[in-house]
Amino acid sequence: MSELLSPLSFCVFDLETTGGNLKSDRIIEIGMVRIENLKITEKKSFLVNPKRQIPDFIQRLTSIKQKDVENEQTIEQIIDEILEFIGDRILVAHNASFDVPFLNAVLKRLGRDELENRSICTNLMTKYLIPTLMNSNLNYMSQIFEISHNNAHRALDDADATAKLFLKYLDIFENKGIKKVNHLYYPKNRFELDLKHFKKKTHTNEDVIQNINNVKKPFLITFKGDQGVILYAYPCNGSSKEEKEFLHEKVNSLEWKNVSIRLAGPFVEALIKLDLVLSKIDRKYQDEILENIKKYNFKDVDIKSSEMKSKFDLLNQSDFIILNHLVPGQYTIYPIAMMGKKSGLIFRYPGHKKKLIQYLNSKSSRLQNGKYKKQVVSATLKEIFDTYIAKCLTEDKEVMLLSRHSNFKENEKFFKNLENFLTKNKNTYDYPKHYI
Repeated sequence: MSELLSPLSFCVFDLETTGGNLKSDRIIEIGMVRIENLKITEKKSFLVNPKRQIPDFIQRLTSIKQKDVENEQTIEQIIDEILEFIGDRILVAHNASFDVPFLNAVLKRLGRDELENRSICTNLMTKYLIPTLMNSNLNYMSQIFEISHNNAHRALDDADATAKLFLKYLDIFENKGIKKVNHLYYPKNRFELDLKHFKKKTHTNEDVIQNINNVKKPFLITFKGDQGVILYAYPCNGSSKEEKEFLHEKVNSLEWKNVSIRLAGPFVEALIKLDLVLSKIDRKYQDEILENIKKYNFKDVDIKSSEMKSKFDLLNQSDFIILNHLVPGQYTIYPIAMMGKKSGLIFRYPGHKKKLIQYLNSKSSRLQNGKYKKQVVSATLKEIFDTYIAKCLTEDKEVMLLSRHSNFKENEKFFKNLENFLTKNKNTYDYPKHYI
């Protein structure tokens, strides 16, 4: 148990209100959960009579009806119990920028002192820990971390789910070696779940090797020497014991000062990430990297076979590529002529159907007008990239190709093909439940 985190005491809370106006709206329910010694120790909730009509949409959202609160106590009558439960504990909420000011507004209206407790927002913390996550609402986070959350928008159930999510985050902070309590409040660029940094001053070769062995899915490992010079980088598929043993040898032989391991999701993403740094690496190592990618990924591939040739032709005739994203329920699309972070779109489907169509039409126009000149990846990596994509196409997995000549808005066949692809290619990365 963490000697740093276990002495801390938290009060996780959630408010249901008649609306979002701090001056005119009122609390209709509050749920509170205490965390002591990294465990949930006590829960308390109150329905609150707001002495005003609850808007219909709030009744539908929360399932709290006017009749449910008519005979309940007012906030004036229960505020002392609420403040006693909170005490001097650190406040935690999934939307602390709303809940904390709203509660303080109530205290001010009642002539009480505002809370001086420090506060943590698990919603904001989520965005720091999982930067590429598009949806950080409590219900979705409960799904991906397998937290029971059956009554969304009921204060105690929301507070309980937030508490369990927060405890998972505390466990993550501990596993990632948190050194200061202050890092709970400012975790940006320190504890991302898809990335881990190792420093020679504080980590051993065995630390790096152990983490390499623990990752079962594609990742990019980067070694840096003095003054941040990139010594070596390698995209590992994550499943080959021999490939990892090769990386063990690099850990032991390179004079590294810093090592980073970044989860990639699809192996194609690891290749794209490699392409961003490959030209900065010494030429003798570039050749070694390329040869080992071929050795561990294409040993059973006959690039001269008729099937592979047909897939190469299909790739050459295509303009877009769709992949699973590392985060479950998210997908990435790139124009093949310009692969990279800034040119791609991360989307959810079908929720972002309109956004996807707008992206495809916009990029298709740019392609048609010749505004994308760059190769898919650098010439150095192009053969490997093309071979891997062709291999995926022969196995009918991981990638979907599109042509700019499709009428995306009207083409129901496109959507049917997309849905078939997404159904067949389930996300298998177990992220962020399993992180680096």
